[in-house]
This record gives sequence, structure tokens and C-alpha cells, in this order.
Amino acid sequence: MSNTPEPQRRLEWPHGPQPVASDDDVEVADPQGNWLAEDAAGSTPPAGEAVAAVLLRDARRWAPQHGAAGRSESALPGAFFPLEAEPRALPGFRPAPVEQPEAPAAKITGRLLAREIIETALLAILVFLAVRASVQHYRVEGHSMDPTLEDGEFLLVNSLLYSKIDVQALARWVPSWNPGEPAERHVFHGPERGDIVILHHPVTGQERDLVKRVIGLPGDTLRIRDGVVYIDGRALIEPYVKEPWQGDLPEVRIPAGLYFVMGDNRNNSLDSRVFGPVREELIVGKAMASWWPTSKIGRAPNEEPQLAPAR
Repeated sequence: MSNTPEPQRRLEWPHGPQPVASDDDVEVADPQGNWLAEDAAGSTPPAGEAVAAVLLRDARRWAPQHGAAGRSESALPGAFFPLEAEPRALPGFRPAPVEQPEAPAAKITGRLLAREIIETALLAILVFLAVRASVQHYRVEGHSMDPTLEDGEFLLVNSLLYSKIDVQALARWVPSWNPGEPAERHVFHGPERGDIVILHHPVTGQERDLVKRVIGLPGDTLRIRDGVVYIDGRALIEPYVKEPWQGDLPEVRIPAGLYFVMGDNRNNSLDSRVFGPVREELIVGKAMASWWPTSKIGRAPNEEPQLAPAR
């Protein structure tokens, strides 16, 4: 026995037709005729009877949710936009390079150019003043340093190497700092034995500067016998002296802050053998290099003489 399927039931509205005041006020529920269909005979139900409606589907608006193979990917909830596959590049095909837009060139106005020129000029002036304050040039006159330095030779002199600062005055600005003695100390170091130095003439009224070599340091006991310099009883080996002096100098102890200077040409030099040790304040700086004549270009011949072994 087979069960015969019942015919599709018609849907009826839960309520009957609503009374209307006139034909002009009647609202057409389905002007397109897609949802409320006519009955099988093609006639509308008479007034006063229950209105039956058949839910029809419009083929233009219908999207199947399930097919014969099951759920379709198009039935995913929400809007679904499939990703497009990247196009395959053809053999031998090279895409044209994408040109990047060039940045607009900076326009230098007259005011900006003037500012650059002023800043460059100020920087050059500062550099010049800094170099001028630390490096000075001198011309050798005379033969007191022969053969180490010749007449007319030009030297570059470092005038900051022997600079001193007052640490006691600086300590006033630093809490809980007691630098002790001495109050004045060298930034780098003081004159050393063998340094070629430029010094102001120690004799009052003499405006000429002198170029000499430092021989004795503060605290040294110096004496000269038969032209040989003795420091604390030990002979000083001086390879830069070519013609030794044959004179003598009695023993002298060099006080603090004073230096004994002599020329390399001992037979023709006005130095501490005549005017005695010189104060450190008179020393301008240390010769660092020679730049003229061309045969003398190079470092200044500062040498550190050695003391002979004690007997």
C-alpha cells in the first residue's frame, strides 16, 4: 500500500480581509503579482471570504541553498566574494617598471642661501681663532740653535701645551672637592728636558723672543765643567751639541717655577748662563714642526737627553 502525497495546502491569512472605507484607500499588497497569486480557476476570491494566498518564488530573486551534491559554497552566511587567482605571467613577459614619482627639488631661496653663507663664515672664523690661539708661527733669527735650527727657518709653536689652571678657583664651584696644593696645575704637562721652546726675553726692555732648549728643571742641581752639563752629579748626554763649550758654571740649584735654558750652539748663544733661569710665565710654547724651508719640513727636533749612569 503506497501513501499518496497530499496536495500542497494553500496558505491562508490568519485574519480575514480588513474593512476599507473606499476603493481609493485600498493598498495593493503585491503590485507585481509575485506573492499573492490567483486561484486555480484564475479568479479572485469573492469579497467576505477568507483570502487565500500562495507563496510563489520569483526566479529572478531565487538563490538555491542546497544542490544535488550538498551545500553549495555560495550558501555561506553573509556576503561571499571569492578571491581572484593571481594571473600567470606569460613566458618571456616582463612587466613594465613602475616609475616612482620624483620628490620635488628643494628650492633654495635667497634668504636660506644667505643664512648658509653666514653660518659657514662664522664657523670658519671660530676655527681660525681656535687654531690661532693654540698654534703660532715664528721665524728663527740668528745662529744660537745651529745646526739644529738654521737662520730664517719657520716654526709652528704649540702655545697651549704648557697651559695652567687654578684648581682652587675651580673647586669653589664643585661641592665637597678639596684639590689640595698646588693651586695652579698644568692642563697637560710643563716644559720637559730637551724641549725646544719660544720664550720672551727675560731682560726688561728687550722685545725680542728667544728660541732655546730646556736643560734644567725645577729642583735640579746643575753645574757645568769643561762644557759638560751635570744634573744632580750625573753628566748630561747631548747629541744635538756639535761644538762643546769649554767654560765652567758653578753649581746652582734651580728654584721651583724656573727653568734653565741653553742654545745648541753653546759658543754663540745668549741663554741662562748669562741671565740665569727663566720663569715659566715667560715660556710661550713648544716648537712642534718646521714648515720652511722645504728641506726642513717635518717635526721639530725635540730630543730628550739622557743622564749618564751615576758613578
